[in-house]
Amino acid sequence: MVIMKHLILADLKNNITDHLLYKSGNKIVDDFIRLTQIKSDLMINMMEFVPYNQFKEIKFIAQVESYEATWINGNILGWDEKKMNFKRSGRRKVVLKRLNNSENITFEELNQVHISLITIYLNI
Repeated sequence: MVIMKHLILADLKNNITDHLLYKSGNKIVDDFIRLTQIKSDLMINMMEFVPYNQFKEIKFIAQVESYEATWINGNILGWDEKKMNFKRSGRRKVVLKRLNNSENITFEELNQVHISLITIYLNI
């Protein structure tokens, strides 16, 4: 049994990113996401890989060549010590960006996508 109160912050981050979040299966993508998670505010506003089946009502947005969708579970809001799992926002609108040839994507390309999605998010 792990008592969360006795873990230091770095241990908690490593445990969460290693065991509780989805992985894409692509080492470059997973490494990029992990790096952004380590730089984040522990759990709030943390980047994570979300499987496609977690999105509904997907619509193309022509002006930004992206898709608007509803994320079923929503983003991480915090940690529930009793359930030993994340508290999530619930359904929320998000922007999805299609990455062509993503199996060969580079770390630099992922960073450009990340920056462009932040810009899109702030402008919607």
